[in-house]
Amino acid sequence: MGIPTGSMQPTLMGNDATGVYDRILVDKLSYLVRDPERFEVVVFRFPLESSKSFVKRVVGMPGEELRIHHGDVQLRRFGEVEWRPLRRPRAVQRATWK
Repeated sequence: MGIPTGSMQPTLMGNDATGVYDRILVDKLSYLVRDPERFEVVVFRFPLESSKSFVKRVVGMPGEELRIHHGDVQLRRFGEVEWRPLRRPRAVQRATWK
C-alpha cells in the first residue's frame, strides 16, 4: 500500500507532486491478539467509505483526554484536573528518526 498524503510526514512520505511514495506492509493479524500501543502506526478503513485506508499514529488511549496547547500534545485521564505534556519515550524517538 502506498502512502497517499503527507499527514504522517516525516515518518511516512506521500507526495502527489513528485509521485514518490513510501510503501508499507500491513500486518492485519496482530490486533486480533493484542491492543494497539501508544505511538504505534496503525492502518484502518475509513468508517464512512470502506474503500479508503487511513494510516495514523496512536496517541490517545481509552480513558484519556487529549488537547494541543501551544503546539504541545497534552493529556489527562478522565476525572483528573491537571494536564501533563505527552512525550514520546526515547526508544520511540530513535525509531522514528531518519
